[in-house]
Amino acid sequence: MNENEPHISASCTPDGEVKFEIIPRDKEIEERQKSQIQKVGPYCRVSTLSEQQETSYEQQRLHYTEYVERHPGWELVDIYADHGISATSTKRRKAFNRLIADCKNGAVTYIITKQVSRFARNTADCVRICRELKKLDPPVAVYFETEGLNTLSQNSELYLTFMAALAQGESDAKSLSMKWAIRSRFERKIPRITRLYGFDRHKLDSAVALEPNGIRNALPHNKDIENVQMMYKWLLEGCSLSEIQERLFILGIPSPEGRLRWNTTSIRYILSNEKYCGDIIMQKTIVEDVLDHKAVKNVGQEPIYVLRGVLPAAVSPAEWTAAQRILGSIPLNQRLDEDTAKLGPWENMHLFQY
Repeated sequence: MNENEPHISASCTPDGEVKFEIIPRDKEIEERQKSQIQKVGPYCRVSTLSEQQETSYEQQRLHYTEYVERHPGWELVDIYADHGISATSTKRRKAFNRLIADCKNGAVTYIITKQVSRFARNTADCVRICRELKKLDPPVAVYFETEGLNTLSQNSELYLTFMAALAQGESDAKSLSMKWAIRSRFERKIPRITRLYGFDRHKLDSAVALEPNGIRNALPHNKDIENVQMMYKWLLEGCSLSEIQERLFILGIPSPEGRLRWNTTSIRYILSNEKYCGDIIMQKTIVEDVLDHKAVKNVGQEPIYVLRGVLPAAVSPAEWTAAQRILGSIPLNQRLDEDTAKLGPWENMHLFQY
């Protein structure tokens, strides 16, 4: 045994009585630990990118800067902040992952955050990460201000698990509420239309309600629609996606992102998008697990909502269907009539005809 290591010794007296002795902790080590400067890394997160949340973020930065300055022996390493990122997963939270890496490298020895839901809304992730930090040498504490919880204190894990479960439950409830709002919007025939090549969106936000000509008038074609029509024409004439890509390059037609050469993924997206024949299919994908945010194709797990003839068509439904046969896509347009809408996974499909 190393003579410098603390030890417990036992011996017997002549009459057989056991003597028990404990060697106390080294006072120098204890004092050195107490006087050690805490390298503090506050973590804050705002869940949206709105102006109001940006103000909240600046207030949190100011709060933590002053908070660390009020504690002698504390040194502010950095303020780690994520903007507009959900806390249900750690994958996309760059600042959070940088903070954990700094803890493992010894750059941060103490984490401060407002509350458990700001740190993580996933119970498993929250408990796992706090355990990992606790096992480091020296151990790194996470202090949750609202709950008054320090993860290095006794019985902290039980309380932390309970609070993390509440945060995850709150997130699940918000997710269900959002799903209901989106589905309610679809049932009222109000689609969500993102940027669409060949259409002009500048009037779309002014469309108050979906009347028979509401979206059609608010989403007119622009000059790029001629390029869309050419792509469909070339495909129906027997051109491959690579040949269409080359023709667009030779003609000097830039991609939607402004690049000189299109990629075949963008070309396929345009040639398989039902909006170019005047229809809109809503809820084509769904998120089944709120924790991983992974979108999967909706093949009947949830209702599908279809608006027919609501957009100014660039190609006819027959041309669009022929294009899907060439591409090997499921010919959705053939299944959107009164006789076949109830077949297979499309039995939950809701049709709106204009």
